[in-house]
This record gives sequence, C-alpha cells and structure tokens, in this order.
Amino acid sequence: MVIPVSENSRALEAVKFPRYERRGLFMGLKWYQLLFLAGGVLVASTASTVSGPAGLFASGPMWLALILLGLLQYSRIPYPVWASHAALFVVRMATKQTRFLVRPERAALAGRLALPGGLGNLEVRRTSRGESFMVDARGREAIAVLRCSTRSFALLDADDKAWAVQSWSRVQAGLAQRSSVARIAVQDHTVPYPSSALRDFYDRIVPNADRDGELTWGQRAYEDLISAAGSAMSHDLLLTLVVDTAKARRRIRESGGGLVGVERVLRLEVEAMTTALGTHYVRVEEWLPEAGILDVVRGVFDPGALASPQQNDGDSKVQSLPAGPMAVVEHWSYLRTDTGFHQTFWIAEWPRQKVFPGFLHPLIYVGDFRHTVTEVIRAVPTTEALRDIRSAQEAHETRRRINTRFDRPLTREQRAEEEEVAQREEEIVAGHGDVRPAAYVTITAPTLEDLARHRQELESAAAGAFVELRLLAGQQWAAFVAGGLPVGRGLR
Repeated sequence: MVIPVSENSRALEAVKFPRYERRGLFMGLKWYQLLFLAGGVLVASTASTVSGPAGLFASGPMWLALILLGLLQYSRIPYPVWASHAALFVVRMATKQTRFLVRPERAALAGRLALPGGLGNLEVRRTSRGESFMVDARGREAIAVLRCSTRSFALLDADDKAWAVQSWSRVQAGLAQRSSVARIAVQDHTVPYPSSALRDFYDRIVPNADRDGELTWGQRAYEDLISAAGSAMSHDLLLTLVVDTAKARRRIRESGGGLVGVERVLRLEVEAMTTALGTHYVRVEEWLPEAGILDVVRGVFDPGALASPQQNDGDSKVQSLPAGPMAVVEHWSYLRTDTGFHQTFWIAEWPRQKVFPGFLHPLIYVGDFRHTVTEVIRAVPTTEALRDIRSAQEAHETRRRINTRFDRPLTREQRAEEEEVAQREEEIVAGHGDVRPAAYVTITAPTLEDLARHRQELESAAAGAFVELRLLAGQQWAAFVAGGLPVGRGLR
C-alpha cells in the first residue's frame, strides 16, 4: 500500500485500497496447487497406461481428489492451506501445545514475562529514566510501548481531518527512511465500565463536604444525569514501536553497545515518533514503565482482574500481579484464558470502493463489549518495493501471454490489479512511501454465548465499514498475540 502525500493538505479526499495480490506460478495457481494437480494427472495417466480404462476408473477417487485439492478454494484460500492448518493444529493438540497451565512451584526467571510459547523469551528491561522496554533476544528486537491520547477524529472539522490524514501519511512515509524500525502496531483497547464506575469517580473527585448542604440546581441536574447514565466505554490507545537490533547493530555499537546502546537507540526512535505523532494531533502520554506493561498484559489475559488499564499505574498491588495468564486453552475457533473467551479476526479485504478516512469507526465503536482493533504496519524499503512491483508485472505479463494463447479474455479484477500495480509504481517513483498493513480485531466475552452474540455485532459493523473479516481458524493463539497483546507481532 502506497502512502501518497497530497500537495493540497486541506482537502479531504476519498481513498482506495489496493487488493491483496494473489499471484501464482501458472494460471494463478501456487506451486503446491500445481504439485497436487500434477500428481493427479500422473496417477490418472499411469493407471490408464497400465490397466487401461478399468484402471483409470478404479483409481478415479485418488486422482480426482488430488486434482480437486489443487483447484478448489474456500474463502479464497486453497484447500491445501486449510489442510496444512488442520494438520498442524492436530499435531499441536497431540503434543499438548494448545494448553498452558502455570506451574507455581517452578522458579521464574527475574525480568522474564511468564507467557506461553515463544513469548516466554521476552525480557523486560528498565531504562535509566524509569521506563521499560521488552527485548526479544531470539527475534533480535527491542519493543517499546507508548500510551497515546488524541482528539476524536469524528469530531474534527473537514480541514482538521484532512491535515490529520496527511500528517499520518508523512508518519508512515518516514518509516521507510528509518531502516532500524521493523514495524509499528497501533492498538485501540475498548473496555466497558458499569454505570457505577461513573458514580464512584464522581464521589472520589467531589468531596462529601461539598455536597452536605443544599444542592444547587446544577448539582442536582448533574447527579440525576449520573444516576440515569448507563455503561461507559473507555478507549486505551497504545502504539508499539519495534526496533530491529540486527539492522541497528552499528548504531547500537556507537551508542555504547549492549543494553545501554539498545536503550539509547530505542529512545531516539521513540523521540522521533513522538515528534512525528505531534503533527497528527496525537500526544504521547507516557512510555510505559514495567508496571504499565504488566498491567496491560494482565488485563488482556484476565479481563476481570483489572477494571481499567489506566487506573492503577502506580499501584503496588498491580505490580505484584503476575503478568501472564494462569491458564490458556486454544480451540479451533476461539481461545480461552483466565476469565475470558476470545476470538481474533483478520481484515482480509479492505474496502473495494473509495472511502473517506474514518471508515473504521463502526468497528472501533461497535457494541458495549471489550474488543481491540490492531493495525500492524511495516515500512517497505524503496528497493524492495520496486523489486516486488517488477515481479508482479512479470506475473501479469505471463498471465496475459497465456490468456492470449488460449484465447481467454482478461477479467475486470485482473485489469484492476494491473492498474493498481502501475499506479503503485508511479507513486513510489514520485517519492512516496510504501507500507504493508495488517489489521486484526479481537473480541472478548465472559461466556461462549456472549462471544457468539458479540461476533454477530462485529460482523454487522464490518459490513458498515466495507471490510471483510475472516476468523483465523486453527491459528487463534498466534492471532491473539498479533491482535491482543502489545508486542508488535503480526508481520514479519
């Protein structure tokens, strides 16, 4: 996806998203599809040669199954991919990798997050100023989590919306110039609060001494409004910045080496991101300390443990809580943790028609249940983007020659793909940045019945946002890590 920067930054324009390209080696088929197809043809021809028509008919179920596996798709995903997901999930179930239980009797390494799977390798390190960052030694990454605040985009006027969009385009275009930044992840955690939360907050802020006497008409009206208020929704906006320590090796060495060098390089990137976000009407409230990271992680795994991710930042009780879950059970279509059931969806198709910025509002503000909308963005270097464009153009040219030989016309979808690739090349040559986004939506509920109801509301909201959601069946744990946790996973 190319991020163009318009010269007229005060004109709000509709944008069009490119389609996910589905290129293949031959006739749009991937290598594994061609392998199944060739296997079916080989079985059919061998049986016909050896035993004649009788052998061809007897081996029909085998070669027909192989050919269908190579040709058929479900939800635009080839059957071999579904088969590989199912086989991998069965193997993980057999080896008990879909269940995680905490062993309290085992000693825990200091500074390590008690998380399942490969996330257990994440180490939390404290900076010289009190902030914290996570280090993934195996993945060679350093991760900083920033809590941000911003004005509601829906409440801005047209000029301010246009300026915010252009500023965000410049933020993403600037990522391509900073090779040490592997990716960023923007998360909007929506947490519902009961109606009593507003009353408790009012009682805490307004002393009882101020309300012992006769209430004024304004105070009486305000208290009546609080009594009539229903549940409220809180939005916690987090930005995860992931630095590739392998690509930043020289900068780390020049900054002192080791964790000291990693901290200095990470701080420079955080300051650059803070400055860039400031032009986008986004203010970085804090670089999360260790207690803040543990608070967010614990709230994701155990929604009933904490009422608010922002309420107890300095509370010693929160710091004593373990960050990881007590138990995790992964099923084919959902994930169960301590006090919640979760489902994670991938935005498989962006709007095919032109839409104005803010089209994701139906997903962000859907329902009165806990959900998280995450977008993981990886900047693509210009050389890599041009190389990918050349590969796409060669694939399109090969498809044209094949269609010409078999006298097959190009479909409208194929023409649209070629036009989008040509437009993408023109914009990159003109100096614009290229990014690859991936978006996920995670919903959370206390019961399976509530989860099914929340899913229906989410799918209705997705139709209003003109996006196509796809449940990541058989991959719920990996999807939950990408869409629910502030670790910046999801794209490699």
